[in-house]
Amino acid sequence: MKRLLPLLILLHSTAFAEDSGFVSIPDMSQLLYEGEALKAELPEDDLIDVQEVSYLRNKKASFCMRPTEMVDTIVIHHSETPATYTPEDINAYHLNRGSSSDPWYMIAYSFVINSPYEGMALPLPKASVGRPFEIVGAHAGSNIFVPMDAVQSKLWAAKKILCGKENQVPKFDSTLVKNKKIKANVTTIGVVINGNYAAYNGSINPGGYDPTVETRNPTADTIDMVARLSCQLQKKYPRIKSLAYHNQYHRTTCPGNFTNYMDTIQQKAKEYGCDFKLLSKRY
Repeated sequence: MKRLLPLLILLHSTAFAEDSGFVSIPDMSQLLYEGEALKAELPEDDLIDVQEVSYLRNKKASFCMRPTEMVDTIVIHHSETPATYTPEDINAYHLNRGSSSDPWYMIAYSFVINSPYEGMALPLPKASVGRPFEIVGAHAGSNIFVPMDAVQSKLWAAKKILCGKENQVPKFDSTLVKNKKIKANVTTIGVVINGNYAAYNGSINPGGYDPTVETRNPTADTIDMVARLSCQLQKKYPRIKSLAYHNQYHRTTCPGNFTNYMDTIQQKAKEYGCDFKLLSKRY
C-alpha cells in the first residue's frame, strides 16, 4: 500500500509570528499537504492512501485558523447526500448552502470517506482530504461551546486562533469563547462518510431510507477505514483522544446508523495501537 497520507499542512513562512499567532492568512494555494507526513508512524500495512483534492472556495467567506494543538476530538458525520457524491460534490453542496450574508468558505469536514452501503458495490472505497486541518471546520454546531483544557486555554489567551479572509490581516474574535468555553468547531475535526445512513424523516432528512423496506449500514471495510484514519491522526496529533458523532453536538439525524458502530470503531483503532475515549454526553 502506498505510504501516502496528506495530513500535515505546511503554511507559508509569513503565516506565523511568535508574539501574536497568525499575522496573515495566506492564499489557499500556499497550503500544501505533505504526503510523507505519517509514513514513520505506522507499519506500512496499516496506512491508507488519502487522496488530495483541489477544492473551489469562496474567497468572500471568512474562516479561522488554529494551532493543531487545539484539536482533541474527531467527530463522525454522514454527508446526507447520495453515496455516489464525490468530495468535490460535497464541497459544491456546502458552498451552495451559504448565503450572501453568511457564505461558506469550503467543504466543512477535514476528511471524506467514500464507501458503499452494506450489500452494495459502489462507490469504491476511498479516503480524501477535505478542509485543511489547521482551518477550523464548520461541522459540530456553530453555537456549541465546550470546555478548554490548560493547553487550549493557554493558546486562546495567547491569541493563537485568528479569523479573516484570504490575504487579509486576521483578527482576534472574542465571540469564539463564552463563559470560558470555546466553540466546538475549534477543538474538533470532522470525518464524513459519504451517503445517508439515517431513516427518512420528512423535511428533516428527505434523502433517508424507508425502514419498512431497507436499512443502510456501513461495511466492515468502511469501519476499518474510519478506525485507521482516526488512529493515524492520533499518532500524528497525540492530543486527539476522543471520538464523537454529530448528534452529540447538534440535534440532527447525522450520522444515522454510524452511532451503532462507535464502539466497533474504538476497538478497531485499538487494534492499530490507538486508545480513544468515546464522548458520552450531549451538549
